[in-house]
Parts: sequence; C-alpha cells; structure tokens
Amino acid sequence: MDLRSAAGTSITVLLVLIAILILVTQVFGFPSPISFVATDSMEPQLEPGDGFIGIPEPLAGEIAPGDVITFEAQRLGGGGLTTHRVVEKTEQGYLTKGDANPFRDQAAGEPPVQQSQIRLKAVQINDKIIVIPNVGDVSNAAEGVIGSVITGIGLGDISPDNPGITVAILGLVMVLGAGGYDFISDDTARLSRRSPSRNVIDSRLLLVAVLLVLSLPLLSITALPSGTSELSIESSTASTDNPAVIEPGNYTETNTTVENSQILPMVIIIEPASEGLEVSNSVLSAGSDETVTTKIKIWAPEEPGRYVRSRAVHFYIHVLPANTIGFLHRIHPFVALTVTTSVMLLPVAILFLLIVGNRKIPLREVSR
Repeated sequence: MDLRSAAGTSITVLLVLIAILILVTQVFGFPSPISFVATDSMEPQLEPGDGFIGIPEPLAGEIAPGDVITFEAQRLGGGGLTTHRVVEKTEQGYLTKGDANPFRDQAAGEPPVQQSQIRLKAVQINDKIIVIPNVGDVSNAAEGVIGSVITGIGLGDISPDNPGITVAILGLVMVLGAGGYDFISDDTARLSRRSPSRNVIDSRLLLVAVLLVLSLPLLSITALPSGTSELSIESSTASTDNPAVIEPGNYTETNTTVENSQILPMVIIIEPASEGLEVSNSVLSAGSDETVTTKIKIWAPEEPGRYVRSRAVHFYIHVLPANTIGFLHRIHPFVALTVTTSVMLLPVAILFLLIVGNRKIPLREVSR
C-alpha cells in the first residue's frame, strides 16, 4: 500500500469513527459533541451560526470561571440550551454571561446554573474556543434531508436539527459515496490501481472492530444510569418539620439511596455536584437489582433563602476492587470508564489473538 493510499484509508477510517461517535452519543442520550450558537451573545469568538466542539458534562471534569458551557436555561430566551461563559462560582451555583452581553444572565432573571443543568463544556486552547465556521447554516439547510435519513435508519427519536447528527450523517454519506464511486468506477482502472495486498485485511484491524462493537453495550450499562439529581432546600429560622428547611449555617443529615438496575454488579460513586453537600461514604458496591444507601450532610448557607443542592452518581462495572475504581474516578471519570471497559475486553482480545493470530486474512479472489 503506497503512502497516498494509506493516507486515504486513514482519513476514511477517522471520518467513520467520528461519525459513529457522534451517533452513539445521541443514541445513549449524551449531548452532541458538535454544537453551534444562533445569536451574537458570544461574539467576537463565536458568530451566529458558528460551531464549536464540546465535551459532554460527565467527561468534562470540574467547571471553573472562564469555561464556556452549554446549559439548560430556565428563563433566558424562554428556556432551552444556552452557551455562555462561567464568570463566577458561588454557593448558589454558577454565574454566567455572554461575552458580548453587558450584564450577567442572573441580572436578567436566570437563576444560578446548577451542575445538573450543564450539558457541554466547550474545548478551548489558550482561552480561545475551537470554532467550526457555518455549522449552524449547514445544519439548518440539511435538516429536512437529515430527518428523512435518521428515520430511515431507525433513529426517529433523535432530533434532525441536532448539528452533531448533521455532521455525522453527512460524513457517513460522503464516505459511502466515495466507496460507491470506487465500486462502480471502471473495473480495469480500479484493478490496475489495486495491489494483491488490497484483498486481505489485517487481523488487528478486525480485532479493533470487534472490540468497538462489544464496547457499546458495556458503555451503555455504565453511562445510562449515571447522572445528576437536585434537592431544593431553604435556609430559614422558621420552626417546621420539613427536612428541607435548615437553620442558616447548620446542616441536616439524611440517607440517600441508589438502585443498581443493571444486570452486572456495579461500583457506584456518589459525590457532591454543588456546594453545601457532603457524602460520608462515596464509593459503594451493588449487585444486580440491589439498592445501596449512604449518609449525606446538606448544609444551609448563612444567608436565608432558597438553594439547590446536587449530587452526582457514577456507575462502573465491578471488574476491579471498588477502592481502585474510586481512585481512577478521582483522576477523571473517563480514566475509570476506560480502564474498567478495557479490563472487560482484555480476555476477548487475548482469545482473538490466540485463535486468529496476528496475520493477514484473505478476503476473496478477484477474477474476471
């Protein structure tokens, strides 16, 4: 295989993998990693219609001032997804602002943003957002066609106006179109360009494909039950039996439960997703259909008022000691997810190499 052919194959594989990744994030309920802005509130970095690359919240790590996030607004623009910059982190939540706006979103009536509202964290390099021009225009123009394609492949529940889906479908169409052109092009010319090595496949490439297919259900078992939940409290001196009313500067202690409805034993990690929450035992083990319980402390700020406290729950397949998975999770949830999935797939890889080996596998003879 010459350098040009190898480069073409690599680009094709990369496009397919990116397209599949975007589609998988949608099927499993994650936000699309490619989105765009429709207004000028983030100028000059993002013009209306400009796209950007976002990391889904479960993999984004800690949110800090200066980060650009996409969140579910409650009041801005009538509610819905909004992409603005975090300017401050408080006990009540994150304070946000569009770069081009003269005031913060909270001055316009939007409550402080909670961790559970955040969907994406924009990728930035040296405080500059990675911009993909005109994604919004392409997405809007292709919406009707993409809707028909999505319905045709059985993903009708996914919105066709999602920019990630647009990029994924267009990418797959381009790859398939290139493959179709190669198939129907002149046989003599095509065969003359081919070398005998084109009629074999490297067993390592086949192994990667097998591992990717097997990883999807494993990732879904881990990803689907994970998430963030909220609890509203009131910091008040009022005398009441309501456990959500807490004396200012004090705390209440209660139990929180999580059910493992998966078919495999899981390690469940419960951690604060907001200020004012403490978890006594954050790393728990649960068998299939088992419910686990741990104690949490909910603190009320000194200033009276209503506040939101959030907890995050992460599920990992119990293939390593719970404390080991907890350690990997503290490095980053993506690290724990990658290691636990790899441990599950390692026996498959070893068995494949023992049976198939590391060799070229003939596909078929081409004879005319």
